[in-house]
Amino acid sequence: MRFIDQEELKPKIRDLIPPLKEAQAEVNKETDPELRAALIKRYRPRWVALRKAFDEFSYGKCWYTESKNPGSDDDIDHFRPKGRVAEDDEHEGYYWLAFDWTNLRLSCHRANRPRVNPDTGESSGKADHFPLIDPTKRAYVETDEIRLEQPTLLDPTNVIDVAMLSFDTSGDATLAPIFKGDPTAEKRLDDSMRYLHLNWPKFREDRLNVYHNVERLVDRGSSLAPQPSRMYLSSVAGEFRTVIRDLVELAKPRSSYSSAACAYIETFSHEWWIKDIVLKLLKVV
Repeated sequence: MRFIDQEELKPKIRDLIPPLKEAQAEVNKETDPELRAALIKRYRPRWVALRKAFDEFSYGKCWYTESKNPGSDDDIDHFRPKGRVAEDDEHEGYYWLAFDWTNLRLSCHRANRPRVNPDTGESSGKADHFPLIDPTKRAYVETDEIRLEQPTLLDPTNVIDVAMLSFDTSGDATLAPIFKGDPTAEKRLDDSMRYLHLNWPKFREDRLNVYHNVERLVDRGSSLAPQPSRMYLSSVAGEFRTVIRDLVELAKPRSSYSSAACAYIETFSHEWWIKDIVLKLLKVV
């Protein structure tokens, strides 16, 4: 999961926002739940129209998992569900956010749709789920104070949530060290792994492959690395520079599972060239 800066995204969808607002105004005026649901369904193409821009902004990657899925179109997911909330039978859904582009996320099918995990046998997927740390703070209508809600699902548009997530060398999603032991953070990781399928077998396998690539490159780089005092020499091997370039490429936003690559590269910071060159380069890519 990498941070999706919605302020940076907004200029790329500016022309698509007015039709969304028009649809939302109609939905908000309708008081009959069935007619309101019909309106939301009728105007669905208006949020689907965001898919291309969302996809290009994240280099074709799911915002939740960082996977690329060229065989199918990713979903436009409502972070706060539009029609119902699985955790609350009395909730009619966050219908007043159905066409609010800031409530929309680009999601692969594995994260968004109900699926049975072949490893655990558990059926899950985000779908209509939106669990909260404190369910009594849930907003039911537009006038409720939605800022009081604390979702348990990690949100790629929230920079703190993105910082909470890391990955271990077996490919599993985990908490960044500073958050480990925090009960709320642990709950949020557990729910995100369950409902967003962060540890779906294919995702874990792909992240493990990223780790092996990082490990291989670091081993090669360490065998080629000169003494720090000789780094300025033009004779420093081109192959060593290529290793550095390849590591940085794995961690660029356009690469699949790039946040995992960053976490894996950091585990080798005891190597002087990783600490003083590669990690510094990652701060500017």
